[in-house]
Amino acid sequence: MNIINLTENPNRPDIFHKYNVESRHALVIDNGSFKCRAGWSNSEKPILDFRNFILKPRRDRRKEVTDPLINKHTQIGNAITNLESVRLNLKTQFDRNVVTHFHNQEQIFDYIFAHLGVHNEESFTHPVLLTEALGNPNYFRQQMNELLFECYGIPSVCYGIDSLFSMRHNAVGSDTLIISFGYNTTHVIPVLDGQMRIENVRRLNLGGYHIIHYLHRLMQMKYPMHINAITISKIETLLHCHSSIALDYLEELRRWSDIDYYTDNVKKIQLAFVMPTTQGTPQNQDQKIEKRKELTRRLIEINARRAKSKQLDMENQLRFMASVRELYEIGEMVEFEAALKQNDLENVVALDKTISSLRARLQQMETSTQDSSQIANRAPKEKTSNNKKPPTDVPLEKWVSEINLKRDEILGRKEVRKARRQEAAKRHTAAAQERMRIISLLAHNDKGIDNFGVNDNDWDVYKSINKDNESDSESDNEKLLEYETILSKHDPSFKQNAIQSSDVAENYQLHFSVESIRAPEILFQPSLIGCPEMGVADLIDFVLKLFPADEQQRLVNGILLTGGCSQFAGLKERLSKELLEKRPFKTPFKIYAAPSPEIDAWLGARDFANSNDFNNSLTLKSDYEEKVLIILKITCTVIDIMPMHKLAKKYNKFNIMKIIPLRCR
Repeated sequence: MNIINLTENPNRPDIFHKYNVESRHALVIDNGSFKCRAGWSNSEKPILDFRNFILKPRRDRRKEVTDPLINKHTQIGNAITNLESVRLNLKTQFDRNVVTHFHNQEQIFDYIFAHLGVHNEESFTHPVLLTEALGNPNYFRQQMNELLFECYGIPSVCYGIDSLFSMRHNAVGSDTLIISFGYNTTHVIPVLDGQMRIENVRRLNLGGYHIIHYLHRLMQMKYPMHINAITISKIETLLHCHSSIALDYLEELRRWSDIDYYTDNVKKIQLAFVMPTTQGTPQNQDQKIEKRKELTRRLIEINARRAKSKQLDMENQLRFMASVRELYEIGEMVEFEAALKQNDLENVVALDKTISSLRARLQQMETSTQDSSQIANRAPKEKTSNNKKPPTDVPLEKWVSEINLKRDEILGRKEVRKARRQEAAKRHTAAAQERMRIISLLAHNDKGIDNFGVNDNDWDVYKSINKDNESDSESDNEKLLEYETILSKHDPSFKQNAIQSSDVAENYQLHFSVESIRAPEILFQPSLIGCPEMGVADLIDFVLKLFPADEQQRLVNGILLTGGCSQFAGLKERLSKELLEKRPFKTPFKIYAAPSPEIDAWLGARDFANSNDFNNSLTLKSDYEEKVLIILKITCTVIDIMPMHKLAKKYNKFNIMKIIPLRCR
């Protein structure tokens, strides 16, 4: 299923009246469950081609749409820009391949009529040719008639099956076995002497939808760390452009198990990622030093402000206590006792102790403030490396090799710590079980009192629990930074930055290998996804056995593959192999693949709309109104004497129950 370009800008008003459309030209709509295509019967190809779903976002009164052709609160098809962010809110008119939600279908029709330039006409004068599902229930066709005739006032309508229109366009012959691969279902339709044998038609409840979601699950299980980056849209692109059907599935799996075949045929998809900043340049080291200076200065300023505020509070408290002491000295005992009681002091001795303590603390704070100001004025020492230049008494090669050894030693320690952290994250490892054993022993206390941390020995227990979760030390990181800076200057073979960028890029790659044949294989082996039905090849053989031998030969002489999934590479060859195994010995057969299966249904419907048989197949609005009025006339005469449940049973096939209460009042 190759990806085709949708209409570049379907909202452009200059394409609405591009075609000279007369009232005799029919409006042809291929209402597929995956895509909808619409155009006039005199068009060479569909004018509109869009995904058949709608979105009703939340109303935002601040955003007003100026284009009158665009619904302010509904987005349809190509108008939905960021598809993945709103995928859960998308609505469709289909239940599998049958239209059941006609309120959504009405909005699709509004979109089509508006963009084909017929929304402002006083009366709709064009006949409509609409595709529908094979075996569409009469109830849903009646609902569609009601929508088209009563809501839009179309003069006439004709329904047809998309796969039969595709057969008409490809002109395979009057005897054809049609294999129609749809989005939700796959049909095997026998046609003899130009007539479809409806009693022998069979359906497989598998289609493009199931293949897409099966491939989506496969890729997400293969790369759980990129589960959010593996979207349905990316999966559709992979399936349409890079998937195929294996001629021999088991043999192809054995080929993929070979490492050389895997390396030569795997497709790598690079996801978006952000490269970490390089830490080994002198500029970044200077920036780090400046950042430390700035952080130190800010911390000193914050501490100075806090100390100043606290000092002012203590000075105010000291002045208040001194004033209370003066009351005692001048003999104001009543006010003195009240002040002592207010400050929770017993006597003058306690007051003197409080005053002495405040004075000592103020003196200590003044001393610490002076020390802090001296530290702030002192320039922080910069760490300089004595190994930036090679020593004179040691050869350069030997000195560089020693630096490489030291760097490798630090990297080894970092890898060991990383491995420990990964093991600690697992549940059933020995380290995790030992940690849980220590924790359970600490938690067991008969008295129910948690006193862990009271003794200094508890710190050793804490370190034994967290020894596997230790992080890289700052000193190791600084030394590694220093060694890499030296090697980048004095060792021409040092390629750490390139290696690092390559490793990061590979961590964000998806390898699309055996999944390219595993997902489409469910058409032949539905059991891969738990479906109990038979595959396409077995279904074809089952349908052929419903006919006599001579009719079987007529059918297999013209097997037509149509539908979106028929574009898989290798499908025709795989079906040829399967039929060769199932058909009698030396029995000829011929398989035709539709050249443009995605739009063949619309092209065939357009050809039918331009033929003489089209007018004889139309259902006129007058016929619809006449039958409804006859039914209403009958029901109005018996509605007073016949119970409603019997009336519903008698006329249920006409679907008039929601019309009767409205028009007979």
